[in-house]
Amino acid sequence: MSDFFLIQLLLLTMVILTLLNGILFFKKLIKLQQETNELLSKILSKNENVKKSNAMSTEDLEKLKHEYLKNIK
Repeated sequence: MSDFFLIQLLLLTMVILTLLNGILFFKKLIKLQQETNELLSKILSKNENVKKSNAMSTEDLEKLKHEYLKNIK
């Protein structure tokens, strides 16, 4: 009977340690996901500022399109 109790105790400790390991892993995963979201937000805001400053006007685009169509023909 004592062997059976010892096996049950070891299995219970393994289950508890596995659950704790899973909880710690998911906490780290959530923390990394939050950091990734913050970094992506910063990159997105930087790219929006760059795109606004580097955008061509409509007139320039029309001129380029007209020149391109001339060169094709």
